[in-house]
Amino acid sequence: MHTFTASACTAIAGLLSGNAYAVSKYGVLGLAKNLAAELGHYGIRVNCISPYAVATPMIAPNETEVGNMEQSLTAMGNLKGEILKPEGSAYASLYLANDEANYVSGVNLVLDGGFSIVNPTFMKAFNLIH
Repeated sequence: MHTFTASACTAIAGLLSGNAYAVSKYGVLGLAKNLAAELGHYGIRVNCISPYAVATPMIAPNETEVGNMEQSLTAMGNLKGEILKPEGSAYASLYLANDEANYVSGVNLVLDGGFSIVNPTFMKAFNLIH
């Protein structure tokens, strides 16, 4: 049996996204970890997926703007040459649901291309002095 929740990168990197939004994402992450601890005794795995921003037609009115947003979002990440598309989150979910991940529980799978391991503020400061 599998249970999935979804959060966002905000719960990992502490971004300037507004307090209410950040608290809700931290809450989802905490709930997933607590449920994994409680439900593991029943053989139920609980995991969280925290994706980076994904450019979709929902937030960009046309394909050109989706492409521009993808390029901007990718430039902020650490993993160059890759773009997170909606299918990326779906594949992560499929991995966690797969029997090959039968011993994976309580994990927060971060899909951010390394964004949360790089401090963008440091890079801005570095670029100002060089």
